[in-house]
Amino acid sequence: MMASGLGDMSHRLALQRQGAGLKRSIATLSQDMTTGLVKDKSDRVKGDFATLATINNALHMATARKDTARSAGMVFAAQQAILDDLGAQAQSGFLEEFKRGAAPSQSALAWGTRLMEDGFRHAVAQLNTSLGGRALFAGTATDGAAVMAADDMLDAIFQDMMAAYPAGPDADTAHEFIAAWFAVGGPFDISGYLGGPQIPAKLDLGHGITVGFEMTAQDPAFRQVLGAFATGAILSKGVFAADQAAQQALLAHASHGLGAAHHSLIGLSARLGAAEARASAGLARAEAEHTAMSIARVEILAADPYETAMQLEQAMTQLDLIYNLTARLSRLSLANYLR
Repeated sequence: MMASGLGDMSHRLALQRQGAGLKRSIATLSQDMTTGLVKDKSDRVKGDFATLATINNALHMATARKDTARSAGMVFAAQQAILDDLGAQAQSGFLEEFKRGAAPSQSALAWGTRLMEDGFRHAVAQLNTSLGGRALFAGTATDGAAVMAADDMLDAIFQDMMAAYPAGPDADTAHEFIAAWFAVGGPFDISGYLGGPQIPAKLDLGHGITVGFEMTAQDPAFRQVLGAFATGAILSKGVFAADQAAQQALLAHASHGLGAAHHSLIGLSARLGAAEARASAGLARAEAEHTAMSIARVEILAADPYETAMQLEQAMTQLDLIYNLTARLSRLSLANYLR
């Protein structure tokens, strides 16, 4: 420490410079203590940033893969929940009664029609679900609905059917017409489905793991679900209003169709589960890689807590001494000296 003399401004300026340097050192050491990492990276790596740059790049890539895998997993989980819900709808107890060929009353037929109509609306609403503003089943057209509104679609089916059969179809013909309406290349693909084609690009999660969002509302399982519900729901348009046998036959067709759709949904759910598993594996690998790179980075930049604490205490002691000397210098005057 420099000795101070009366009226020596150079000493005071020197103390101020030393104090400013110590303040910077204290700030740096305090940050090192708080973060556990040295602030002066250049000094730690001796100017060679190659290894640190490689680790930082690997960290950034692992972070991006984690985010991608996590987002994909959220989409798959939402789609899986919808598949489970549609499967439960297809297993309705009332529909099982129709499949066993029971002879329902008029009130039961009316209830069955409402059940089918509600099921159709529910299925359409589920297929139009979006997650974070992204449509789940609309393919590349992620910013809109996947399928036409339920009431509009039922109206379109009814109008097309009556145009094809002006005298009115029988139950079997109506069932076949609705099945054809939802078949590949039918009116559903032309006007009922509002989305785009399957998303062709795969998401690269690293280590050879990729996932894709191939599922759309045009999947055969969804066509079966919509077609089966529509077969029963079309009765709400007054078809076969005076023919209970035809109503029962059409609801029986719907019941059998939902049974087949349920099996298709199980297969679709299994395929989706495989994609979920890949996304989960990709997330686990990315998290492990991120952890390993974080540890490697800490090993390079870690600040020794004991040494840092000693240096911080020493710097604070020196700064306190400078403050005391500066205070003494500021109190000195010729009058005080001559007393």
